[in-house]
Amino acid sequence: MARWRWWRRRTAPRPSPSIPPRHGRSAPDRALQRARRPACPRLSGRRDPVSLVDEHNMADLPLLELGADPRERGRIHGATLAGAIRDNVATYLARFEAAGATRATILEQSEAWLAFIVADNGEYGEEMGAIAAASGLSATEIAMLNARYEITYLAFGTEAKAANGRLEQEGCTSFGMLPEATADGHTMLAQNWDWLANVRGRTFVQRVRRASRPEDGKPDFVGFSEAGIVGSKMGVNAAGIGLCVNGLVTPRDGTTGMRKPFHVRCKEILDAWRFDQALAPVVETDRTASSNFLIGHSDGEILDIEATPEHCAYLSPADGLVVHANHLVKETRTVSQMERIAPNTLYRGPRAERLLRRHLGRIDRPALEEVMRDHFSAPAAICRHADPLLRPEKRVITVAAIVLDLDERILYATDGPPCEAPFQAFPLDTDERRCDDA
Repeated sequence: MARWRWWRRRTAPRPSPSIPPRHGRSAPDRALQRARRPACPRLSGRRDPVSLVDEHNMADLPLLELGADPRERGRIHGATLAGAIRDNVATYLARFEAAGATRATILEQSEAWLAFIVADNGEYGEEMGAIAAASGLSATEIAMLNARYEITYLAFGTEAKAANGRLEQEGCTSFGMLPEATADGHTMLAQNWDWLANVRGRTFVQRVRRASRPEDGKPDFVGFSEAGIVGSKMGVNAAGIGLCVNGLVTPRDGTTGMRKPFHVRCKEILDAWRFDQALAPVVETDRTASSNFLIGHSDGEILDIEATPEHCAYLSPADGLVVHANHLVKETRTVSQMERIAPNTLYRGPRAERLLRRHLGRIDRPALEEVMRDHFSAPAAICRHADPLLRPEKRVITVAAIVLDLDERILYATDGPPCEAPFQAFPLDTDERRCDDA
């Protein structure tokens, strides 16, 4: 175990990049500048703002302040994060090629997904187009990022069928806690997002202002995403609806043709004002690839949905707690295949649940974060680190640890494994009622 001891050392904060003077900055520059300001405004009776984020770490995860217009969101996103978007395109092309796909085939698939997404969700397509124009990349390349789940997991399915001595170690561990399980009576979701190591540093948080009432439009939300991808796959909206996700692999992946992509479904979940509306994007149509959706509501409701291409199975919390990794637990109409390439999924979920149950009824963020830092069976642990035996384009780490307080509408996130990166707080509401210490 000595070889992994270095993980437990907390790294020194990375210095924040210098920010240019206000005069002459573009709108994207100003959006990123706002990302590095304290999260809360001035409180009454105080001159100085109170920050939810340690000032030395505020630049680790960029925060984009965006509005209701999809083209403007895409323009700011694309211009501000152009370099990170280009890097993500290169990362995914390399990953797909490592799975045996040719670049020509990838781009051909991406072109087809572009047309499908535009027809399926026009607003999503508009935002993708604006990201492409502002970043200087092609619409096809941006579509590749937004359909990368379908392309990725079809590649993983191929690897699973031919699993040999070079096992892939990919996965996420997600957590759902109802009020009876938490110390403060709040509903919480969380996950360690374990993904390609090269994606670290190419992610961001967005706070999107659209509407605070259903009659005025889609709800505001704060969420975590990858540069170049529309919406958020982990986040909480103004209605108190929250989302976390896990990848699954089954032999049925890719057999149902093109269906609404995973990332479009995630966006539509956070577009919902009601819980039934949040479930609909998952269950109302078949899917191209399997995935797990953990959806919660601040009124004290959580449902975990194991969604294969043709079927769904549902897990409710037991004693206020539900935990999921990357293999099927409830769905029995098809075969789970992720464990063939990532057997770590078989212990991450049960271990995380067992560790959390020690605190049942008094789970708070420190207790949850302790579990998220667990290194049992490192590097293939709940807190994931790169396996040096794997090729660089296949190495997986905990790119971000996410905690969602659905009652307070706050997203806490790390830039990297939670054993070495601090949690930063991103409240949806920035008035004085939401200003707690991170």
